[in-house]
Amino acid sequence: MGVLVGDEGYTFGAVMDLEPIPGGFAVLDGIFCRISIYDHEACFTGSAGGRGEGPGEFAFPFSFCRLQAGGYLVFDQGARRYSLYSSALSFEGSYPSGMGLPLMMSPAGDSSVVVGKIEIMFAEEKLMAGQRIFSMNPYSGEEGVVYHEHIEEMGGSDIDLRPHYSFFTTDSSGRVYLARYDSDIYAIDVLSAGGDSLDRFIFEPEPRPEFDRETHQLRFLPITIPLTTSEGTSVLEVSAPELHPYVTYLATGPGDSIWVRRYGLPESEHWDVVSPEGELVRRVVLFADTMGTGAYPSLQLSPWGMAATMNENEVERFYTVE
Repeated sequence: MGVLVGDEGYTFGAVMDLEPIPGGFAVLDGIFCRISIYDHEACFTGSAGGRGEGPGEFAFPFSFCRLQAGGYLVFDQGARRYSLYSSALSFEGSYPSGMGLPLMMSPAGDSSVVVGKIEIMFAEEKLMAGQRIFSMNPYSGEEGVVYHEHIEEMGGSDIDLRPHYSFFTTDSSGRVYLARYDSDIYAIDVLSAGGDSLDRFIFEPEPRPEFDRETHQLRFLPITIPLTTSEGTSVLEVSAPELHPYVTYLATGPGDSIWVRRYGLPESEHWDVVSPEGELVRRVVLFADTMGTGAYPSLQLSPWGMAATMNENEVERFYTVE
């Protein structure tokens, strides 16, 4: 799907976000400033937006979320506001987003979303930064329960958010799943919509190399890549540095399955599929292709389905996934 010149429904500037939706998937374009809808056959069905700062327009759309009740909430980083659209992409209003950068949004019931936001603020004449994860009414912008918050003074010109940074997702009942990026154990905390602790899922991680914080040395992790050629199937073993601790992303798939992306090496993308009851259902590894491009598909998940993107020779490709 996609052309360099031609029908604007199939030309892309910069894909900021992609999400499977009922009947297809939606794509947010930061250059052409629009949200577009496609069916499962990749046929364009409509779009909304346009460059500008007027009603229904975008200055620089950064992320979006399909609401459980239908419709879309789009964060416009350029205009510092949220904009609401119906399922048919009719503009329904906007409101200020305030300071900070909402990196993630996830639907949590018919009248709520959970937002993960990087905050930068001044407090007592000190520059503070950190992360907040909280519920929000998508129709008014009113904030509710805070599920995670860590704000600290910036040292010098920057701050390392990794020790306290958390990924999250939600399910259809409004439960919130949290996992620390920099953690000594592979654990997922389960919270109620009201913020109460319900459970903690702990899994045995696959072996990974240790990072020596004093010498800043990385050990190397051997990775096996299955190769299938005209001569048969073989296994290639290579070594690559393990740059990430356990969890690097959380997402909710069909049937309230929780998908956990682990580490993420140049050669592959690793996902663990967890049931709502905390059972490890299976492990999925998306390997690099064997044609020498180094490209591998990246999964995009939502409660309504799965899709994949892969950049091959500077061409962004979209795939439906069963």
